[in-house]
Amino acid sequence: MKTILNASKVIACDGSNPINNGSVIIEGDQITKVTAQDKITEADRLGSREYNFSDGTIIPGFIEMHSHIHCSAHPTDAYKHITTESNETFIIRGTQALRSALMSGVTTMRDLGSRNEVIFPLRNALAAATIPGPRLLAAGTPITPTGGHCNSFGTEADTSQEVVQAVRNQFKLGADCIKMMSTGGGFTPGTNVRKPQYSADIIRDAVVDADRLGLKVSAHCHGTAGIKNCVDAGIHNLIHCSWMSENPDELYDYIPELADRIADNNIYVDPTLALSHLNKIRGKKPSPASGMASNPERRFEILRDMWDRGIKFVTGMDSGMAKANIDDLP
Repeated sequence: MKTILNASKVIACDGSNPINNGSVIIEGDQITKVTAQDKITEADRLGSREYNFSDGTIIPGFIEMHSHIHCSAHPTDAYKHITTESNETFIIRGTQALRSALMSGVTTMRDLGSRNEVIFPLRNALAAATIPGPRLLAAGTPITPTGGHCNSFGTEADTSQEVVQAVRNQFKLGADCIKMMSTGGGFTPGTNVRKPQYSADIIRDAVVDADRLGLKVSAHCHGTAGIKNCVDAGIHNLIHCSWMSENPDELYDYIPELADRIADNNIYVDPTLALSHLNKIRGKKPSPASGMASNPERRFEILRDMWDRGIKFVTGMDSGMAKANIDDLP
């Protein structure tokens, strides 16, 4: 079956100018033509269904690179929910989250930390078209030290041997990627966002084994010391990359030379900027544990310098965390 979608504007996101009064022609599950409406031929229309969105804009689907779909995003009780609710509740919430993401225009989504018993059945249900939602890439449980960030739904592993075993277990269960917690995080009480949770050697062992298995490794890291460990270890994707100083009397410890290494090693960075913005507009004050939001001007200066040095950014909202609702996407 052929489908023609007409809109007042079509944006291809390939560097070309938007097409006014544009059309997208779809045959089966493939886009076969993107063109102006006055260039559609009779052959294009033959046997087609045609839909008009005279006040609409057609754009490619959004990609959300950082979600936790079983988290509630509740402004005050998100941590209580994640530590007390059942897997059945998580699956129900996750099913709704996936629908909300799709209806927001997200067609590919990466979940970077959910219980294995929740995320893998949901991903499989999407693949089987049992439930509606975007294409889903799942890390499953994040790997964290005993008592570390997101330990409530993570795999706790302390030594190099334990971390490598955790990587292999996620691979066996069908993970599409691996998530590690390089530093503490604001969501987990008592963890230190400024200090490393893993040494560079332990992270490197995880990356080497993940490479062997064809998996990429993403690492949550706020503190600069944790960022350096990840870069030394050859990590594939830095999450947050907040450059927080180990000195609690200082906010940032930005190292341009380390940023150059991130660029040279082709390490992608997800700065999760939307999370701080959503918290600000919804009245949540930055916590001392994640104070990188307390000086957004300096953070943007750092990100601009990173961009100028050639670092590649990806878009992730950390949706599911407090005040970051899935239906905020994109």
